[in-house]
Amino acid sequence: MNDFKAMSVFVTVIEQGSMQAAAEKLAMTPSAITQSIQKLEQQLKIKLLNRTTRKISLTEAGEAFYQHASQMHKSAENAMKSVELLRSSPIGTLRISCPSGLTRSPFIQALKLILEEHADFNMDLSFKDEAVDLIEERIDIALRIGTRSLEDNMIARHIYDVKLAIVAHKDYLKKHFLPQTPDELYQLDWIYFASLDPDYLQFSSPLGKAHIKPNYRIKTNTLLASRDLTLQGLGISIQPILEIEKELADGTLVQLLPEWELPKNPMYLVTLQRVQSEKVRIAVEAIVDYFERLKS
Repeated sequence: MNDFKAMSVFVTVIEQGSMQAAAEKLAMTPSAITQSIQKLEQQLKIKLLNRTTRKISLTEAGEAFYQHASQMHKSAENAMKSVELLRSSPIGTLRISCPSGLTRSPFIQALKLILEEHADFNMDLSFKDEAVDLIEERIDIALRIGTRSLEDNMIARHIYDVKLAIVAHKDYLKKHFLPQTPDELYQLDWIYFASLDPDYLQFSSPLGKAHIKPNYRIKTNTLLASRDLTLQGLGISIQPILEIEKELADGTLVQLLPEWELPKNPMYLVTLQRVQSEKVRIAVEAIVDYFERLKS
């Protein structure tokens, strides 16, 4: 029996007032309780309890030991209760990692609904395009785009397929031209975002399929930067349509070759553990449900 369990048994005996009551409280036999106390006294090489057939009382050493042991016992109980509360109740801080360029996406709308429905939720949002270490960063939930960012130890849930578009600012097209075929894209200035843009672009349309290898003039490490550079009229780029719907609607950005489709990029909701705290479970279910409604 380890030291802490022996101390816990000792404290319970004092608080319950007898070996029998402590045995019932701890679901142990009276003889096991007696043996635990005896081993503790042998380890400490001093008597802690005066025992008679009818009652127990603390020795001077037992009194001193009880003062400290009871505090440890109480602290341990509080620690267990606090963890149980976090496990079973939707409270605490939810740590979430999301690509920088998805600040307008339905994912953010799903988080908004969670915050509105759960007043005890706090969120720590980390917007990074590189695949962060979920363990090191203590991330509860991560949003990942594409399969390249997934690892074997992750539990990945496919929640959406992100439709992509090649876009340019209207003023950029005025200075250059509006391409009519995939091959004409070679003549334009490409803005490259490594995590989203493949080395070779594959298109499909009713006319058939096409492949091109863009010549990138600007390379950036964030999706948000590639979007801002495109909005500044510095070139063309690939963007998630759900992030630029406003600019497409008002004509600020123009989709190039809309009849030629790029492969959709899968979006995954990622966690590390199958056994999750209540706040993580609720958040995962809410996000998955939100995207399911979005598909219908």
